Amino acid sequence: MPEVRPDAAPPNDAPRSPADAAPPAAGTPAAGTPAIIELRDVRASSGGFEILDGACVAFPEGLCSVVMGPAGSGKSTLLKVAAGLVVPDSGSVLYRGADLARFGRKDEAAFRAATGFVFQDAALWADQNILMNVTMPLRVHKAWLGPSAMAELARETLGRLGYDEGMAYRPAELSAGEQKLVSIARAVIHEPQIVLMDDPTASLDEDAAERVYALIAKLRERRRTVVIVANSSELAYRFADRLGIIKGGRLVAFGAYEETVGAAEAALSGSIARLKARGERVAEPGRERGPAPGLDAGSENSQAGDV
Repeated sequence: MPEVRPDAAPPNDAPRSPADAAPPAAGTPAAGTPAIIELRDVRASSGGFEILDGACVAFPEGLCSVVMGPAGSGKSTLLKVAAGLVVPDSGSVLYRGADLARFGRKDEAAFRAATGFVFQDAALWADQNILMNVTMPLRVHKAWLGPSAMAELARETLGRLGYDEGMAYRPAELSAGEQKLVSIARAVIHEPQIVLMDDPTASLDEDAAERVYALIAKLRERRRTVVIVANSSELAYRFADRLGIIKGGRLVAFGAYEETVGAAEAALSGSIARLKARGERVAEPGRERGPAPGLDAGSENSQAGDV
């Protein structure tokens, strides 16, 4: 796997200035939809194999972006790089215009508090019970709440997702689907501004998936930034304000949903065909659905290279 970002802060803890931010990349959203997380010319590899090759993508603040692609296309690595969980071989990852590589301890803590991450395989702490797993972000970022308040929040969050088992269980005692629900609860319990989800409905039955859909819908209503990677036409159809297509290590399209569906059929024929078969979506009042300002359809993140 690519190198994981260490807990220790980089040696440069000096305050950052606007001059520290990298120059804007092509495809950066205009002022109406500023990028909250942006990858610029990011390259990542594992075991000598290139996974991302010059990836450039700007995720707009307050919108839901869905990146689709087949297994092995680099979706998970793209998401982990965006979350600062994987350090790229080269390139920059920006949070509100500031390079994560230059963050000191205070900046790193603020970024972690602002984000929640759903892992594809749940990634729960095996030696901790469900309560301790779910409340981990609260203990780190909202320690003033106290154990009783944290436990109540954990019960409420898990309940909304339909988890009704005890919180004293260890992850190994749960099914794969139950573990995924616990992982999702952990990602959102501290009410982050950005929620990044890796295949959030994998291992879930239809009822559980619907509860996850309801959670994503609520996040969108609250104008949280949501970034999802999956090969689910259902997720894209329901929620994508921005749709990206990654194939063979290349982000071949990223833009407004309708334009990407129209432009990327050849790149991801099966999934795009399913989306096209569902027809046009009904516009939601107050939600942006049109083209990203200043962008041509499918042109925001054309890429080159192999995974």
